[in-house]
Amino acid sequence: MRWFAFLASALLMTAPTFAQEVPPGTVIPVMLLTTVDSAKARAGQEITGAVMEAVPLPSGGYIPAKAKVLGHVVAARLGYPESPAVLALQFDKIVFRGHEAPINVNVRAIASMVAVFDAQVPTFVPDTTPRASLMFAPVGGDAAFRPDNPQESWREFVRFSGALAPGCGDRVDKPGTTGALWVFSPYACGVYGFGSNLTIAHDGAKDPMGQIVLTSRKRVALQAGSGFLLRAQATPQME
Repeated sequence: MRWFAFLASALLMTAPTFAQEVPPGTVIPVMLLTTVDSAKARAGQEITGAVMEAVPLPSGGYIPAKAKVLGHVVAARLGYPESPAVLALQFDKIVFRGHEAPINVNVRAIASMVAVFDAQVPTFVPDTTPRASLMFAPVGGDAAFRPDNPQESWREFVRFSGALAPGCGDRVDKPGTTGALWVFSPYACGVYGFGSNLTIAHDGAKDPMGQIVLTSRKRVALQAGSGFLLRAQATPQME
């Protein structure tokens, strides 16, 4: 039976999975799969998303694309003349093929379903070869050509440089690449495609850690297909 145990151990070591805890600083691009509306949502309601690009980890493993992200509504409230609408969310864990990893994340940027779609439609298609050289405008960044786009994310481990809100700090980068950003630019910071009313009132980087609080004048409505650029952070230690 020793050979069987050895084989099973080897397969686990080489499997494309992630560790039990996602390292702080890891950038995770997520697409919301459920629509959430402050006019209808209730505390405890489950929300579901999907990781939209494989996220490499320092251990050599990675969070695979299409991994499910589960979270819940912390609080929801309609807007009133004297106070704004509120929608508080928290992402709790990532699940893939029976593997489960708890996460504690804050948010760098949010893009509407339309903004996500527009970022994936070429703004320029060359008339001559190579046809692969298309121009895209990522969320929060300037249009650039691919595959030579220096803002293109591609299989690199990336951390944020600088602090988050209110100033968001510097761009996300690493020499020569920008990591797993999906449709987002490394400069993306804040809210895109929702109009001027939606605001990230709390990004989850400080107490209450992990809670993402969005506000608007009347209602906060996040459609399925909206995008989140999340960053893992250390889990608070229990006293």
